[in-house]
Amino acid sequence: MAGWIEHVTGPAERWDHLAYRYYGDANRFGPIIRENQHLFVGATSGGVASPVPTVLPDGQALRIPVLDPDPIATDLLPPWKRGDAA
Repeated sequence: MAGWIEHVTGPAERWDHLAYRYYGDANRFGPIIRENQHLFVGATSGGVASPVPTVLPDGQALRIPVLDPDPIATDLLPPWKRGDAA
């Protein structure tokens, strides 16, 4: 990971919205939740830790991790894009 970007939530934003906005994949919200779990851990409801909210509070400052790019599976690329000397 190469740092993070600060994001202030807007009305009715969700983790998957942020993942899509910053990573282009709505299913990659895990790193965002992990980076911001300190904001939600410790909140309890009847002695039981509250789950991370689905809809984020408006105006909440979050850290969006800058992820290293996934390595490209070169065996899935066409031969002319693999960089192999033919």
